[in-house]
Amino acid sequence: QVAGQFLAESTTIGLLGGVVGAALGVVAVVCVAAVKHWTPVLDLGLALGAPVAGALVGLLAGLYPSLRAARMEPVDALRAPS
Repeated sequence: QVAGQFLAESTTIGLLGGVVGAALGVVAVVCVAAVKHWTPVLDLGLALGAPVAGALVGLLAGLYPSLRAARMEPVDALRAPS
């Protein structure tokens, strides 16, 4: 359960990072295009793929800490120095 919770948290944070990053990227492209009087051209695949990539990176980044935490006894985690 501990490993699953760690993985869910890291994946969710990665997913949210991908969503926010993609949204900011789209807004930046549209704003620059509006200021320069250009037609904004966006690749929908990249905008939709960013959250997936973020979730995957979050999952991979949380894999080792989640497995390490799952093997640790809760009492030992509380006793360990910060």
